[in-house]
Amino acid sequence: MKKEKKLFKYTLYADFYRAYGKNISKKKIVLLILKLTGQGPKFIYYMRLANYLDKVKSKLIRRIVSFHFTRMSYKYGVEISYKTKIGEGLSIPHLQNIVIGENAVIGRNCTILQGTTIGSNLFKARYDLATIGDNVLMGAGCKIIGPVKIGDNVTIGANSVVTKDIPDNVVVAGSPAEIVAEKPAVKIGQDYKSFDEFADSGYKVF
Repeated sequence: MKKEKKLFKYTLYADFYRAYGKNISKKKIVLLILKLTGQGPKFIYYMRLANYLDKVKSKLIRRIVSFHFTRMSYKYGVEISYKTKIGEGLSIPHLQNIVIGENAVIGRNCTILQGTTIGSNLFKARYDLATIGDNVLMGAGCKIIGPVKIGDNVTIGANSVVTKDIPDNVVVAGSPAEIVAEKPAVKIGQDYKSFDEFADSGYKVF
């Protein structure tokens, strides 16, 4: 099995585990893909699929999937490129009004809530956006204006405006965002298998 396919399967497994925990099942995921329920996980699934197909150069199928993904983006009011670098374990519980620039980099086990924007500061750089660490919670309506670096285990409060670097293990809030507490973000649904454990299971998503 090629490396890209292995990583694709593991990423899907981690994403779905964060949404459903140990209750994840093949039947539930199939129903999710076919129906209109579970909009966040469904959106993530097609984003990951388009990204995978782009890497393996499957032109015709990629065009079909990316077209469908674009339609979903308009329907749900979410602007995230499938080419954006986002680690496994992504959670988007609620869609609508999410805008993330393609050059943003987002780590593992991050949670993006509705109304989040990750954009650029034109006074500094047009295309340099945020680099976000692992286990970062982006609260509803928050704005992250790059270029900035956000550490691991950070909680960004609702409607906060981040304009400067943030260290690990803190809570920030306000406009502009400032540190209001020194404690790591809560970890939800992150007790899934490591990549090596997943490989030992034969790369089975379900």
